[in-house]
Amino acid sequence: RRAADVATMSAAAASRVFTAPGIFIAHCATRRSRPRGPVRVHASAGARHSGIVGDDLVHGSSLTSTRDTPAHVPPASGAAAGGVPVAAGIAPEDLVHGSSLVATRCAPTKQPASSSSSSTAVAARGSGKPIAYIAPTCPFAHKAWLALVEKEVDFEMRAVDLNDKRPDMIAAYGVASPDAGSVAKVPILVHDGVAMIESALCATYVAEAFRSSGADLTPHIPRERYVVGLWCETFAVGPPFFRALRATSQSDVDAALDDLRATLRKCERCLEIAHAHAGAGDADGPFVLGAKYSMAEVLTSTMLPRISVALGHYRGFRLHAAVEEMGLTRLARWMDASMDRPSMRQTLGEVGRVKGVDVGSAFIDHFAKFVSWKGE
Repeated sequence: RRAADVATMSAAAASRVFTAPGIFIAHCATRRSRPRGPVRVHASAGARHSGIVGDDLVHGSSLTSTRDTPAHVPPASGAAAGGVPVAAGIAPEDLVHGSSLVATRCAPTKQPASSSSSSTAVAARGSGKPIAYIAPTCPFAHKAWLALVEKEVDFEMRAVDLNDKRPDMIAAYGVASPDAGSVAKVPILVHDGVAMIESALCATYVAEAFRSSGADLTPHIPRERYVVGLWCETFAVGPPFFRALRATSQSDVDAALDDLRATLRKCERCLEIAHAHAGAGDADGPFVLGAKYSMAEVLTSTMLPRISVALGHYRGFRLHAAVEEMGLTRLARWMDASMDRPSMRQTLGEVGRVKGVDVGSAFIDHFAKFVSWKGE
């Protein structure tokens, strides 16, 4: 079984996930997790999926986020010390819509009482070094985090437990949100006395405010801006992902995964269109803008490790195997390149450091709240 799983992977992916037959690697930044065997999907005869995966960590054939992260990953400036626990908390189903800004944020299971401290004072303290409030396991906050790392910004990261929010985080959100009574969400970016919310907006702000440092993430001509926008609209994997997790029957799981596969096919077509627009010498690159890593990847690639781990564990869905089976070669290449990006590897390593477990287990714990039906 294990050999068959490995056979469905690209050679590059297999080399990153396995060091020896049967040994899965999932380093966190501070310790090595124990070796684990392959997942076991409890499936009845003839069923495509039958609910929850048996093992407590997804098998290596799920490509992303199960990859080997560096044995030591330097923490972001000001990152919470001592393995501060970070709770899960993705927006409820009615907030998770691919075309809406609200799909780019995390929500807690409950909102603590509002702090009486001055919101304006909190924002003012953001002058100088940026402050980023981030729940490391949240895919939406991860966008702003990637942008900060890509731009080599010296920032203070404040890890957030969304079930027990810190008063300064609530106050900063209160400054930034047009709805003063709304639940505080991540990410929140505070810079030069201004508090900002919404993951895509925060990431874009970072890319433009720190143009002189780090990677050049912004598209420069209208054609590139169009292609990036088209990709972000097409990469609407969030709704089927959450539907698959929330499913209450096998038929619901199958329908959601069929929708996810359809979206992945559209992504392949979108990459074909994007590369047709690329300039000379860029079309052969793996990213949306060819050889250039850009906001297209920053705003979408953070879903890859979550889909891979969460759907692999809870629904037996193997992302990379599915992409290869459908012959989506451009998308497979994009996934590999996006997950190999140093910023992705660094931030995933930091998830493990903050949570105190390997990154795969952190994501499994994060999305557990969405899963009620387990195929039993």
